[in-house]
Parts: sequence; C-alpha cells; structure tokens
Amino acid sequence: MINTKYLTVTVIAFLLGMHVFSQQSVGFRQPEKEFDKALELYRLNKFGSAREQFEKFIANSVRAGSNLISEAYYYRAICAKELENGDAQYLFEKFVMEHPESNRKAFAYFHLGDIQMNRKKYRQALRKFEDVKERKLDDETRYAYFFKKGYCHFMEEEYDVANQYFYDLKDVDSKYYDAANYYYSHIQYQKENYETALKGFRRLEHVEAFKKVVPYYIAQIHYLKGDYDASIEYALPMMEKGAKKRQADMARIVGESYFAKKDYAESTVYFEKTIELSENARREDYYHLGFAYYYRKDYAKAAEFLSMVTSANDEMAQNAYYHLADCHLRLNDKKRARVAFEAASKLDFDKDIQEDALFNTIKLNYELSYSPFNEIITSLLGFIEMFPESDKIDLAYDYLGKVFLTTKNYEQALGALEQINIKNAGVYKAIQRVAYHHAIDLFTNLRFSEAIKVFDYSLQYDKYDNDLKVKAYYWRGEAKYRLNNFTAAVKDYNDFILMQGSYKTQYFALAHYNIGYAEFKSKNYENAKSWWRKYVKLEMDKEAATVGDTYNRIGDCYFVQRDFQQAINYYEQGEAFIEGTPDYSLFQKGISLGILKQHKQKISELNDLIHKYQNSNYVDDALYEMGKSYVALNDLDNAIKSYKTIKEKYPISSYAKKAMLQLGLVYYNANDYDNSMAFYKRVVNEFPGTQESTESLLGIRNIYMDRNDLDGYVRYTKTLGSFARVDEHEQDSLSYVSAERYYMEAKCDIAIKNFKQYLKRYPQGLFVLNANYYMADCLYKQGDKTDALKAYRYVTSRGKNIFTEDALIRSGEINYAMNSYREALKNFRELEQVAEIQANQMEARIGMLRCYAKLTDADNSIEAAQTVLDDPKVAGEIVREARFIKAGAHMMKGDTENAMAEYMILAKNPQSAEGAESKYLITQHYYDTGDKKKAEDEVFDFANKGTSHQYWLARSFIVLADVYESSGEYFQAKQYLQSITENYKGEDDVQGMVAKRLASLEKKMAVSTAEESADSLNIQ
Repeated sequence: MINTKYLTVTVIAFLLGMHVFSQQSVGFRQPEKEFDKALELYRLNKFGSAREQFEKFIANSVRAGSNLISEAYYYRAICAKELENGDAQYLFEKFVMEHPESNRKAFAYFHLGDIQMNRKKYRQALRKFEDVKERKLDDETRYAYFFKKGYCHFMEEEYDVANQYFYDLKDVDSKYYDAANYYYSHIQYQKENYETALKGFRRLEHVEAFKKVVPYYIAQIHYLKGDYDASIEYALPMMEKGAKKRQADMARIVGESYFAKKDYAESTVYFEKTIELSENARREDYYHLGFAYYYRKDYAKAAEFLSMVTSANDEMAQNAYYHLADCHLRLNDKKRARVAFEAASKLDFDKDIQEDALFNTIKLNYELSYSPFNEIITSLLGFIEMFPESDKIDLAYDYLGKVFLTTKNYEQALGALEQINIKNAGVYKAIQRVAYHHAIDLFTNLRFSEAIKVFDYSLQYDKYDNDLKVKAYYWRGEAKYRLNNFTAAVKDYNDFILMQGSYKTQYFALAHYNIGYAEFKSKNYENAKSWWRKYVKLEMDKEAATVGDTYNRIGDCYFVQRDFQQAINYYEQGEAFIEGTPDYSLFQKGISLGILKQHKQKISELNDLIHKYQNSNYVDDALYEMGKSYVALNDLDNAIKSYKTIKEKYPISSYAKKAMLQLGLVYYNANDYDNSMAFYKRVVNEFPGTQESTESLLGIRNIYMDRNDLDGYVRYTKTLGSFARVDEHEQDSLSYVSAERYYMEAKCDIAIKNFKQYLKRYPQGLFVLNANYYMADCLYKQGDKTDALKAYRYVTSRGKNIFTEDALIRSGEINYAMNSYREALKNFRELEQVAEIQANQMEARIGMLRCYAKLTDADNSIEAAQTVLDDPKVAGEIVREARFIKAGAHMMKGDTENAMAEYMILAKNPQSAEGAESKYLITQHYYDTGDKKKAEDEVFDFANKGTSHQYWLARSFIVLADVYESSGEYFQAKQYLQSITENYKGEDDVQGMVAKRLASLEKKMAVSTAEESADSLNIQ
C-alpha cells in the first residue's frame, strides 16, 4: 500500500523545486553546474580534481543556494581527508563551526574521529565520536561508526565497552561483518569464554583476511579447553600451510598439547620444530622444551634449554633457575647447580622456591668450600633473617657455626661476626679463629702493627681453642720482633713456650732461637747463650743452617764477653755448617786467636778463609788482620804484601785506606821513610778529612821531625785544606762537637742549622764527612729527601768510609722513591761493590733488582732475582718479590714457560700479594692459550684457598666468566659476573669490567618475550 502522506510531501518538495527553478534565469544555473561537476568527480574518486572544483564553486557561490554551499564545504573536507591533506581536520572543524544547522554535522564529527583514529590517537578519536548523533547517519556510516568506535575502545583496552559495539555488528550484513566477528571473538577468547570465541572464529576460518591467524586461535582454544587431541588434530595439518611464523605457532600448540598429555618425547619434537621455524623463538618455547627434556630425564638437554630462559627476572626465570639447578645436581655438577640455585634464591615470586634455593645455595657453598667474597656467611645470615620460621632454620645455624670455622675470607667474615647481636659460644669460637687467621694474613703482608692488634682481639676469646691461642702468642711475638720491640717479643715467645700444647707445634724450637736473637739484640748475652743452647738441643734437623748460625751467635756472645777460647770453640762448630756462614766462623775464629796473641794460628785460619771462600765479604778483612799479625810477628815483608793486596784487589774497600795507613807505619818502623811518606801522603790526598788522614798527618809530621825539617812540614800542611791547619783544629773541633751534641739529643732542627754553619765555615774541616752524614740523617727523618740526598751524595763521593754503606742505602731509597731509577741503580750497584756488612750487600742486590724491574730490563732483572734467590737467608717476603719480578721479566722476553714456572711457585700461597696476582696471571694465561678447563680449575682452586687480596680473586672470576661466555654458557657467565657485582666491595676497575661484560651478555642472551596478539587490521 502506497503511503500518501509521504507521497504528498515528495510532490510538494518537487513542486517547490520547480517553482524555484522557474524563477531563476540561465545565469543563476552556472554555479549549480559547477557543484554537479565537482560531485561527479567526487563520485569517480577523483578527489584532487573534485576538491579544486568544489573550491571553484565556493568562490563563485555568492548567488547559489545556501544548502549547496554547505554541501560544497563538507565535500571539500571529505576530499582533503581522502587525499590525506594536512588541512582535513581544520576543514571539518571549520565546517562544524560555520554550518551548525547542516544535516552533515554528524558526518563531520564522524570524520574528525576517523582522522584521529587513523593517527592512532584513540582517546581523541573517542571524544569526537561522542559528538556524533548516530540517528542522523545513514546505515553504512552508522556501521562504520559503531565498528570504529568499538575498535578505539579495544585499542584503549576497554574491552567490555568495545565488546558491545562488536556484538551489535557481528550479525549485521555489512563490510564490517568479518572484522567485528574477529574482534568480538578475540575479546571472548581473552575473557576465557572459549565456546563463544570458538563459534566466532569458526565463521572466519576461510575468510582470506583472517585465515592466517584464526586457525591459531581455534587450535589454542581446543588446547585451553583441555581437548588436546582435538588441538593436535586441528593444528597438525596447519603446520604445512602459510608462513613460517604461522607454522611455528601451530607447532607450538602441538608441542604444548603433547606436553599436557605427558607425551614428552613427542612434545620435544614439536617444541624443537617451533624454535626451528621461529625467526626469534620465545622464552616460553625454550622453557617448555627444557621441561619436556627434564621430564624425559635428559638433564643435559634440559639444562641447555632452561638456561636460555633466564634473560628476564620473572617467575618463569625463577622456576627455570630452580630446575636448572636440579639438572646440574643430577648430572653431578655441583658448581653449576650452586650458581643456578643462587640465581633462583634472588627472586621472590615463589617464596617456597626462594627459600629452598637459598638453603641449597648455602649447602653447596659449604660442600664446595666456595666463598670467595664471603658468600656463605652472607647467604646464611640472609636466610636466617628472611626465613626465621623455616623448618631448616636449625640446620642453617648449624651450617653458620661450621662456616665461621672454615671461612678463608677472614676480614669480611670478622665484620659479619661482629654484626651478630646475640652471640653464643660458637660465635665467639669463630671470632677467635677468624681473627687469628686475619692477623696471619696481615703478618704475611708485612702489616705487623695491624697484625698485633688483631692477634690481641683473637686472644680475647682464647678459651675456646687452645691451639689457636698458643700459635697467636708465637706469631704476635714474631710481629713485635719485626718491629724491633724485643722485650715485648721475648715475653710473647716465653708465654708461648710455657703454654700447654706449644711443644707439639712446629714453632716450639724456633721460639727458643728467636728469643736468643731478641736477647742478643738487647745485649743480654748470657740470656741469649742460654736460649740458643736450648734451641740446638731441641732442633730436630741438626743439619739446618739455623743450627750453624746459632753456634756462631753463641760464639759472638762469648766474643763480646771476651771469653775468646769459648768463642773459638763455638765458631769451630759453626764452621762445620756449609749451608750456614762458615766464612764468618773462620774470620771470627782468626780474630779471637789474634786477640789471644796466637798470631800464627790466626794467619793460618784467615789463609784458610781466603782460599776456601774467595768470594766472601770477609776476604779483605782477613788480609788486613793478617797484615796486623805479620807486624806483630815482625814479618814486615808479609805484612806489606797483605796490605798491598788489599789496595790492589779491593781499592774501594774501607780497608784500602787503613791498609795504606798501615803500610806507612810498617815502612816507618823499617826506617824506609820515603815509602812511608809516600803511603801517608796518599792517604791524606785520597781520603782527606777522615780519621786515617789525620793519623797519616801525624806520621808525616814524625818523618819531617826525624829529618829535622819542621819547616817542610809546615809548608806541606799549607798545601792542604783547612783540616790540616794546626791552629784551626781546636776551633774546628769545638764547632763540630756543638752541632753533633744536638744531633745526639735528636734535636734535628737545631742540629741541621749548626751543621750548615759548620760546613760553611769549615768546608774542608776535620769533620766535614760526619757533619754531612748526620745532617743528611736529620733531613731524611724530617722528610726533606731532596736536601738529604745532596748531603748523602757528598758522603758517598768521599771514598769508602764508615758512613758509605748507610749513605748509599738512603740515596738509593730516595732516588727510587723519586722514580729516578737509573740513579738509584747506580747507588745500589756501588753499595754492592763496597758493602762489607752482609745485610747491606743483600740490601744492594734487592735494590738493584727493583730498579731493573722498574726499568723493564728483563735480562738483568732475571739475573738479579736469581742472585737474591740463591741466598738462603733472604726473608720470605723478599723471596716472593724476587720470584715475581723474575717471572715478569721472563714474560717480557716472551719466555712464557719459565714465567709460568715461577708464577706457579708463588701461586701456592695466594695469601701474599704476589701469590694472589700470580694465581690470576696463571688463570689468564690458560684462558689466553685456549686451555679453558685449566683456567676454570685455577679459579676454583683460588677460591678454595682463599686470599685477602680480593682484587685478584675478582679478576680471576672475570676470566671464569670469559671462559663460560666463550663456550656459549651465557647463564653461568652472567651469574658469576652478577655475584662479583653483589659481593665484591673494592673500589677499582673491576666493576667497570663486569658491567661491560654483562651488557654484552644481555644482548647475546636476549630471547623474545612477545606474546601472541591479534593481527592488526587496516581499518577503513
């Protein structure tokens, strides 16, 4: 039936149109034709031309109908939008403002929202959509409006709102039918309404735009519903279709389905297929594959894949760490298990796993004796604090007590012990032990004062371990001895000896030997003899060099007490020890015989010394003493021969000037004045200002007087310096003595001032040598090393004198400290040549060694080091230093084999600085030469032995991380580096090295964590 009402309206409208048209002339129709032309171009999608035509119409529309003008503005904005012109938004907004009554206003707001949506500004789009009055839209635009508004809510994750819009469209026959169904189903999938989602996805199974993604959801829904067979049946055929990404998706679902069915063999096949097909496999893929192998009890494979899941700190990583640790335990690899448990314990997503992992970390650390940076104590204290109600808490306390008794990281352990608020007997016992070993470390590294304080601390808890108490007294005595506090040292040694249990220690006999030395240096000779005799009786190794040394020292005591016959008896016993100092024994025996006026026997003994020990430091001494005995026997020819031998063979010896003085005297006694005068004058000329030159002047004066030529003597003295002028002697002496008195009273400021005045007034005075040396000593003590060095140089330039050796030692020391290594080397070389005191000769050799090392003179470093090492009496710390320098010199020469041999000797004791660095260098060498297994073993051996030199231990663990990284074990490498970051406390370059490596590892370990999401659609 025709609705006449609507017909009437239509007709009226038509008639009104005809009436208007009839009133217009042909000229008024021109703009309308332009509008029609523009509209036609628009309908043909020629938006650029259409826009131009609409703009032309607008320009000529003065007399056109207002409705057409509004339409032209609207269509111009549409064309701008289609052309993606930058002013489209502006044109729509302008249209809305200028044509508020237009029936196109709702459409304009829709397009404004659409523009914002296309820019991915979904919240702004929704604001524009809110202004749309949907009832004024046509059906097609209304469907678009619903869909796009729903899509914006979807992208803003407002799924419930979006769901309503898609629901309204999913059954409507429109261009948005498929997309609406997809997003509606996707939301239902997210809400776990799987049946509804499945129904929607089924609609799209064969739709071109969705057939790549929808099967994945269908298969996944079957899986999520627990219908694993259906999931497998649906997904398997899809594995042969589409791109690799979709094939991987299907393989993943099949793998997960088989895993859920506990068919782990099949699941591993499809998980591996998933990883093979994936351009960037997901962490979840490795996680599931790892667990599939875990349940198949293929723990090696399981560990391989579980370790690839640890790039993030989340619940998945914690679970992977925990089961990775179990894999390593089952493979009997406790080291790797420990690392994995530790990693799991640092995450708290699952508290039960964290607790068990932390306890297992502690347990394995203890079993492996692994605590390089005190991890065992730190982790135990952490466990007790974090899990006080744990059923393992009693075991934790038990382990804590054991660990404190076995830890080797003593300084940090002591700090941890002191932080325990409630201390029981176990803690106090641990404090005693840890403090004792920390003190031993300090002693080993020559920090004696600090060591004494820590020994004191240990002894506060001496009732808990008698063995440690006994040893602490011994080593505290040793430290005090090294600081020249002999009285205190003797007390500690005595207390040690009297303690129960001291006899069983290896130090019991040695303590007697040390007390002997302490008493000797305190000039308590009777006590010294008594203790040394006890030592000889106690020493089990009767061939030891120390036994020979003891006989000599007892002989020295009798010598000082002027019991020369007894001294001789003991020197004879000392002579029998070839490894000792038999040359010293012979010399002292000869001197003793001479004092007893047994000159022939003395000469015989000294001759024996010269022939047996031609390189002995005592040869020039022996020749001089033989000369004196020949004089006593009136055998002047042999006396002259002995003295001349000294001058010829040992010209820089301190005995050279003494020998010439004696030659002058011998010739004088033989009435050979010419030769006597010649030798006396040589002493005066070559050694002016010395005691020998003064004595020579007396001899010269006697000769002149014997010749009745006193004027000749006066003329001779005038040719000399002021030191020879008789009238100035007394004033010279008084001036010097005044300055010397201040020096002896340790008033260095005044002494220096007076010595300078003396030297200025008497530049060639009798005491110039003494004044320069004493002034240098004061300047040195006050820290004025530069001026001290100048004064020492004067002393060393005056030939061999009583101050030469000390001055050369100080000069070398100062030059070395000022980095003047070549000058220092000259000082030490000269010292080695002139030193008559054996200790000074060794000081010279050590100084030369250090200078060669600083000058990177490899060959001379090796030779000097070997010279030091060949001396059996060199202190242990010097032996370490020499060996370390020797090893470094071999490395400079490219002689790695010999270098490593030396480093390996040093590395046996990593508690020393040289030992710790050597251990690291050995580790680095093994890594650099490709022997990764040995490098790894060295690091763990280093950790087990422990060291107070944490820097080198940390550097070794960095090498360990390099070992694992180069072997593809990124997880292990990362965990060890992180352990350094968390536990190493040093402020140096270690953290920078670690950070650099961690950054590199993070990139290598990066595994995709992207989750599957809806494919983006091109929404129009």
